Amino acid sequence: MAMSKKWLIIGFLYGALIFLLSPSFQAMVNNPGFWNIKEQLLYLTGSIAMVYMVICMVLSIRLESVNKLVGGLDKAYVIHKWAGIFALVFSILHWLVKEGPRFLGMIMTLPPKIRPGGGGASQAVDIQKLIYDFGNNMVEVAFYIILVVLVISLLKRVPYNIFRLVHKIIPVLFLIIVFHGATIQLKGKWYWSIGSVLLWVTLIAGSIAAVICLLQMIGKNRKVKATVTKVTYYQDAKVLDLRLSLSGGNFSWETGQYVFLKFPFCREPHPFSIASYDKNMQEVGFLIKELGDFTKKLGNNIKEGDTVILEGAYGKFTFDDKAEGQIWVAGGIGVAPFVSRLEYLAANGGSRQPIDFFYSARGESFLKPILSQLCEKAGVNFHYTNTLKEERLNMDKIKEKVKNISGTSLWYCGPVQFCHYLKKALQAHGLKNKLHYDNFDMR
Repeated sequence: MAMSKKWLIIGFLYGALIFLLSPSFQAMVNNPGFWNIKEQLLYLTGSIAMVYMVICMVLSIRLESVNKLVGGLDKAYVIHKWAGIFALVFSILHWLVKEGPRFLGMIMTLPPKIRPGGGGASQAVDIQKLIYDFGNNMVEVAFYIILVVLVISLLKRVPYNIFRLVHKIIPVLFLIIVFHGATIQLKGKWYWSIGSVLLWVTLIAGSIAAVICLLQMIGKNRKVKATVTKVTYYQDAKVLDLRLSLSGGNFSWETGQYVFLKFPFCREPHPFSIASYDKNMQEVGFLIKELGDFTKKLGNNIKEGDTVILEGAYGKFTFDDKAEGQIWVAGGIGVAPFVSRLEYLAANGGSRQPIDFFYSARGESFLKPILSQLCEKAGVNFHYTNTLKEERLNMDKIKEKVKNISGTSLWYCGPVQFCHYLKKALQAHGLKNKLHYDNFDMR
């Protein structure tokens, strides 16, 4: 089961459990009337929506313990995206349950509202009613705003800088929703129930994450200042070779991982795979391909001597497994994590397991002789494909070079489309769980 599906199911079941262990579930069983069912469904849909929102908030602060739990930061972003979608879906359902009877009453006759004696809002003291009514009014405004924000977040055509800017108001909206989730329990007499305790734990976890976001403390303990020492642009390949010198700090890294870089001309950090790291010189190297608006501007806006904030390292693309052999596949600038691994193997006596490295690029890449030399030192078999002259790499070509494919794991970094192809191809060979990759789609 995909990690995202697993956590979406967990979120749904946990939200449902909160409801089942609350007074609302018993109230629904005792009184299956139309208006009471409607009232209790508000608690059910609200609980599930709240759990998904908390999952989003906790994942957004990039805690290493959480990243390990979900299989890496890139997988956390996928779960974050889908949890946000499901939070939106259940928030809309929550709204429909609340407003639906008003529209339903226009086309049919609904049962009269009869408030049961001895319970519900009619028995709440005025101050309690004032509190949860205030929370209701606040969350209604927040709902319409967050609806627009989430739709903008899901539209790929919206520029990344606008996406990031709009995203910044989500913690504020979330805290308003938390206030609603805390105060509406007064109406349903939830307090001191097991469901209430579970909900409070959830609300507190989400609130802490939201405050960390608002105070801009994400990754605070993993940030290091660095100075740009070299900027080389390869015009033919449209690749920027960037070198940074670390200014102290505690930088921990494994080959294959990536970091977030925050440049002086841009307030938002962007992820890049580490291509090399000289621990003695405290120098980190990156190979950055022109792919979008930001990377196209980077070469013209960064210069030697600039200060860059480095945050990380992140990712589980660390080549750590117990397979008999490994297959590496890189497309274009997806070569960066493999370069760092090759340098590590070359400096430590070479690979102790058979490795076949397949690299595809348009034309004769400037990296070809460098990779060939590194592979020779690291004991790795190098296979280069010039896609302008040869057929594109496929599973048949890989099988020609690697005879015992069943005993190998495959590590891939490159275009998303080819990753989808590899997933299907490996699944056809019964190796669907042997593919390792980092997903850099952060939205």
